[in-house]
Amino acid sequence: MNNSKFWGAGVNNSINSLGNIDKNIKGKDSLENKVPEAGQPLPKDNNQSQYYKVQNNIKRNMKKSNLSKKLGITGIILLVIIGVVALGIYLGLVKPAMALASVAKNLVTDKDSVVTALKDRDLIALDKALEKTELDLNSVREARDKNIGWLKNVKILKANEFYEDSDRFINAGFYAIDAVKEMEVVILPFADAAGLKVREDQQVEQAEGLMEAFQTWVSIMPEVANQMDGVIEKVAKVGDELAPIDTSKYPEKIKNVEIRSNIEFIKNNLSKADDYAPDVKNALIIFPKVLAVGTPVKRYMIIMQNDKEIRPTGGFMTNYATFKIQNALLQSDFTSKDMYSVDLTLDAIDATYDFPDPPAPYMKYLKVERWYARDMNYSPDFPTSMDQFMVYYNMAGRIDPYEVKPVDGIFAIDTEVVRKLLEVTGPVTLNAVTYNQDNVVLELETIASLELSQQVGRKRVLGNLMQAMLVNVFESDKNLWPKLIETGIDLARKKHIQIYVFDPEAQILIEKYNLSGRITDPLVGDYSLVVSTNLGGDKTNWFVNKEVEHSLERSGDRWLRTVKITYSYPQPSAEFTPFIKGFRDWVRVYAPVGSDFVSVDGSEDGTSSDSERGKVWYSGYLELTPGQEKTMVFKYYLPDNVIKDGTWNLKIQKQAGTVGEKHKIMFANKDREFILDTDVEVKTTL
Repeated sequence: MNNSKFWGAGVNNSINSLGNIDKNIKGKDSLENKVPEAGQPLPKDNNQSQYYKVQNNIKRNMKKSNLSKKLGITGIILLVIIGVVALGIYLGLVKPAMALASVAKNLVTDKDSVVTALKDRDLIALDKALEKTELDLNSVREARDKNIGWLKNVKILKANEFYEDSDRFINAGFYAIDAVKEMEVVILPFADAAGLKVREDQQVEQAEGLMEAFQTWVSIMPEVANQMDGVIEKVAKVGDELAPIDTSKYPEKIKNVEIRSNIEFIKNNLSKADDYAPDVKNALIIFPKVLAVGTPVKRYMIIMQNDKEIRPTGGFMTNYATFKIQNALLQSDFTSKDMYSVDLTLDAIDATYDFPDPPAPYMKYLKVERWYARDMNYSPDFPTSMDQFMVYYNMAGRIDPYEVKPVDGIFAIDTEVVRKLLEVTGPVTLNAVTYNQDNVVLELETIASLELSQQVGRKRVLGNLMQAMLVNVFESDKNLWPKLIETGIDLARKKHIQIYVFDPEAQILIEKYNLSGRITDPLVGDYSLVVSTNLGGDKTNWFVNKEVEHSLERSGDRWLRTVKITYSYPQPSAEFTPFIKGFRDWVRVYAPVGSDFVSVDGSEDGTSSDSERGKVWYSGYLELTPGQEKTMVFKYYLPDNVIKDGTWNLKIQKQAGTVGEKHKIMFANKDREFILDTDVEVKTTL
């Protein structure tokens, strides 16, 4: 059938039928040319009003006919089908999902109630919150089954898997509640010592800050250490329940909230809770001593590493501060020094003491004749570098014990720590300058970029800022504690915080959980660590991007590894003009010991090689100016025992202080790309 004729006939019939009415309207001829403009009111005359209504109906029918001509009958049918499908989706999925979400919102409130009860040390409120959470978990399950229960057999878009996962998440919630209840049983005998509320009529004195609250828990840690088995067993069930979940189908983030990584962290770590049990018990006994509970006062050092001028352990060591702690509380004795002050103190013995020569690249590009304390973080292995640094720090302490004070451990932080803590605790005002998460890095880099002769007050600004931040953290409002703890753990996991304490038992635990910046040793399988060292003395790591590709191929009877590093230096905006300088990177690629070097292409100053902690490294060097892009390619053969059973097990360690570094693993058509924000292990079937 000819569609245009079909639709045309329909339109003509409509017009003719309306025309019969048209003939009966009086005054039609005189009104045809008097149709009011759009938006003008109709005349009050009834005959005129009827006529205009008819005319408007004719126009609407003609518009519909034009639309019909454009769509055709197939288009109309498609529109109807789409409408039906949309209605079906709304009634069958969207509306039920909205109903389920409404019920699930209660769990957010429940979580907040549990957290509040824990912060208030109120076991009565905690019991009530846990009881309500159990009821709401059951309500969520019932609402799910009622509204979207049909999805459990739908395989489209893996709907059935998500449905099954929801069961696991709900079960994990019940196991978590059981773990908290078990913990209540353990700590109840120590309620008075911990200041816990166990009766409705009881008044509990509220802690003034995070450290004061923490102190009450630290005091009972050794007492509860040997009673934690039941708690750990129930915590492990949370991980076991989540272990089968395939996290790859979940988005990495939703509205800047980490989704996939959080699920992976919980399932991978809690499922091993039974394995962690001895360490948990040891930690409860050891760490009160680290916090000087029942021991003499402890003094710790915080080293500020400037990650915008990257060095092997995370940045140029620009400043340090020391503070005392006793009975898990911060003491008033706080000192801050420029890192150059240690070297200036050592200048007093320069004529009589034979200082070692600096590493060859440092001597060549930094133009230094001795190895200064500020450059001691030559090894990317943080404890190794700090052992070397402490030799010279302690030497300076013997020369000037009043200014250079002995310490019991070192915490290294970078600008990301400063920015993140200010984001949580709020701004700090010093000398009429307010430092917040948005401006603090630029303000500090402006100070750090000045010549030494211009840096009057630099030590005071950095030291006062670090002290103010410590006070903000230790005396923070209880509502900030969960966020502070979460932020601190995340920063340590991403190596923006590194810890080296001189208590051997404590350090063993810190290293076991990868909080010390250690190079992994021993090693199973392949290994890679790319270590940049900014030898330009400028803050150019702020602007230079680095991407790393790891590839593997068969070459004869051996496995050939390639590490390709691509640098790009986009032109910075005008506000960064004082920092725009030439970029100079002395880079090292770490590989399994026993690897055979083949070549390095793109290095502008040859290569060298050495080894440490069961790894061998190869070096290269290049320079970059704004607008340039360059690559450096390392090739080497892996030892015969690295690739086993047709599997490439590759561990990539992150250099401390780096942010947003993109890595790509390539073998045949099996490529994987990711941002390296923590150490990773990747398994590829060959």
